[in-house]
Amino acid sequence: MRVVVRSLSKSYGFLWALKKIDIELRAGECIALLGPNGAGKSTLLRLLSALLHPTTGEIFIDGQRLSQGSSPVRSSIGLLTPSEHLYEGLTLRENLRLFNSLYARKKSLQDMEEALNTVGLRRWSDDYVSSLSSGMKCRLTISKWLLLEPKLLLLDEPYGVLDGSGVDLLESYVKRLCQSGGIAVMATHHISRILALCSRALILHQGRLIFDEPRQEPWESFHRTFAEFLPRGDKWSS
Repeated sequence: MRVVVRSLSKSYGFLWALKKIDIELRAGECIALLGPNGAGKSTLLRLLSALLHPTTGEIFIDGQRLSQGSSPVRSSIGLLTPSEHLYEGLTLRENLRLFNSLYARKKSLQDMEEALNTVGLRRWSDDYVSSLSSGMKCRLTISKWLLLEPKLLLLDEPYGVLDGSGVDLLESYVKRLCQSGGIAVMATHHISRILALCSRALILHQGRLIFDEPRQEPWESFHRTFAEFLPRGDKWSS
């Protein structure tokens, strides 16, 4: 898995959310995507997932240009956002069956039951998604990943709705994905937690990439280096 972003920009009318971003994401990397509110983190994740179309620039995944149309490349991408892309009027089991039907790599009904069981949702299999809490919806999304096995995982503020066991489940999945050659990009304000998990950190500020460094050892040295690039005057969580 290799992702190449070339001169990527996105504007909303006269407002530029991203300005000429150039990055390369490599197999096995867990990347912390950081920055204050409005820095462009969510926009970048939506561009990487093909939910948005860039104003200028291109994205390539394993040498194939990413577009908004359906393609084998898009089936290798998993996305978690604060507003889940789930079907509220269907049950948990029906959601997994629907997602399974949309991808080339079909899984069995037993695989679906095991995915729900792994995330602790099997007892709610026949409940409608609309009845779930935000944390349970997040777990259902993780069960979808277990089923469909994306190679590029994009997470936008994943810690906000999960309890302790849910966080452990998510981080365990991310670690396994990266160990198997996948890529995870996690945008969050929980800086200390994500920096302990990541192998590389990116900082966006006012739509521009201002920091891109691998994690250094010892931890204290990396944290000091990283802290020098925190934009002054912006409020960050820790």
